[in-house]
Amino acid sequence: MRTPLTSAIDSIDKKVEVSAAVERKSLAASIVVSATMTAGPSVSLRASIPKGADRAVVTAVYVDTGATVAPGSLIAAVSGRPVIVMSTDVPLYRDLLEGDRGPDVLGLQKWLQGMGYWPDATGIFDQRTENAVKNFYRDLQLTAPTSEDKKVVFRWREFVQIPGNTGTIMTLVRPGDVLAEDLILGIVQTAPDMVVGRATIDQADALVVGKQVDLEAEGYLAKGTIQSIGSFSEGDPEKGVVPGMDVVSTVPVEGTPPKPGQSVSIKVHEAAIESLAVPLTAVKQDDRGPYVILSGAQGQGQSSPTPERVDITVTEQRDGWVAIEETSLLQPGTLVIVS
Repeated sequence: MRTPLTSAIDSIDKKVEVSAAVERKSLAASIVVSATMTAGPSVSLRASIPKGADRAVVTAVYVDTGATVAPGSLIAAVSGRPVIVMSTDVPLYRDLLEGDRGPDVLGLQKWLQGMGYWPDATGIFDQRTENAVKNFYRDLQLTAPTSEDKKVVFRWREFVQIPGNTGTIMTLVRPGDVLAEDLILGIVQTAPDMVVGRATIDQADALVVGKQVDLEAEGYLAKGTIQSIGSFSEGDPEKGVVPGMDVVSTVPVEGTPPKPGQSVSIKVHEAAIESLAVPLTAVKQDDRGPYVILSGAQGQGQSSPTPERVDITVTEQRDGWVAIEETSLLQPGTLVIVS
């Protein structure tokens, strides 16, 4: 005679099959990537002590904080001599006098041509190059430096170069300041602020470079554009960095965006497409690919006496459901094992 206890003990080893029905549904949804407003890269503007000066004293400032500077911009004067933004392919490294030649001379000549002055691009510091340098200084209402024999020279320490050639003044010294040993005049941001988030692999599949996205924060809503998607990173759980791919979005210039460090959401809205769908917990994976297993009890005369594998092709994943390509082996209402 079997007692309730005996029946309970016998049922311990019995597996309980949990199943769910295949459905036809739309998995379209907004993809939301948590992100942060991140300041663009910046560099220090370093001056030089002019020839003949004992220390670096700021004698004039010509731009304000927040101003955009570009090649030819006059930023400040240090110990009576100017600090000017310049862009050349060859880094500045020496003063140039009449007769000097080399790739740095050619770079200076090409830059002067781009600024609207026309020395011959010969790679030789000749009279036409001297005149171009003199006229460049004249148009800035400055006097070009000269040698002991009164010939115009190019003094490389009066020029600074910045990555990308343009930037925004973030901080700047004031007239009368004495520069510290590092000779830093200020900080220039060389690229705009951006929104940086970490997307999961599934989210990254729906994000492409050039795609327009919504940027949302408290009191802020704007349209951005995906600028880049990084390679997969394992993350760092101890630092709260989840696995995924870094997604970078541009920030529009209009409006008042959040400050660097503030949280921002990157949102993408997808069109609704209806398809067969199964619960994520029903999908299994092996060397052959993803598949589901039909339930043994299909109901209404349908049955599957032994577990039957059905290979599937996954097209989308959202909110615990997986969209799959149409197959005659699966129909809405077909039961699949989820346990």
